[in-house]
Amino acid sequence: MSEAIKLKAEARDPAKNKGTGSRASRKLRKAGRVPAVIYGHKQAVVPISLDAVAARNMIEAGTHLAELDLGSQTETVLIRDVQWDHLGRELLHVDFARVNKEELIETEVELEFKGEVVGVSEGGVLEAVVRHLTVKCPAGSIPDVIKVDVSGLKLGEALHVKELKLPQGVVVEADADLLLVHVVSPTQEVEPEAGAAGETQPEVIKPERKDKDAD
Repeated sequence: MSEAIKLKAEARDPAKNKGTGSRASRKLRKAGRVPAVIYGHKQAVVPISLDAVAARNMIEAGTHLAELDLGSQTETVLIRDVQWDHLGRELLHVDFARVNKEELIETEVELEFKGEVVGVSEGGVLEAVVRHLTVKCPAGSIPDVIKVDVSGLKLGEALHVKELKLPQGVVVEADADLLLVHVVSPTQEVEPEAGAAGETQPEVIKPERKDKDAD
């Protein structure tokens, strides 16, 4: 389960920084901070800023839930949108949605493929067709990753959404027959299934080293 990361945040005062537009945002980023907003639960939108290094570490760690300390209050939030510059290097803005830990939410969770694949020893190649899935679960029970055991897959075999072992209370918002991963011949051309959100070309997964312990 994903733990809420705690971060200090500062409210942005439009009267003090002469607005919350692009000029004010540039000044914040130059000072080592990232502009952000908190919205939702039929409450007012709150413009805030975060330390740029702490915010980047939070995003790169794959954090879903955060507790933002504003001094006078703490907001429990879900990371809803992240904006980067055109090179994908500088964090420009973060949107946070207010949540409580019991409410049902939808979010995207990464798939983690684990195990020594039988089909690879048979000369096959393990290919991941889908790397993330949208799930519905309580905000306080978002899994860090969904682990997929691929060790039993032989050449020509596959795993689908319906074969996943999900944490309690987690439901996948995808077709039960959606192909996730399979073992194919190195010469076989694989065409991704249509209709999978965010799907790109299948990713070849290299077999794990034998001296590496599986979780």
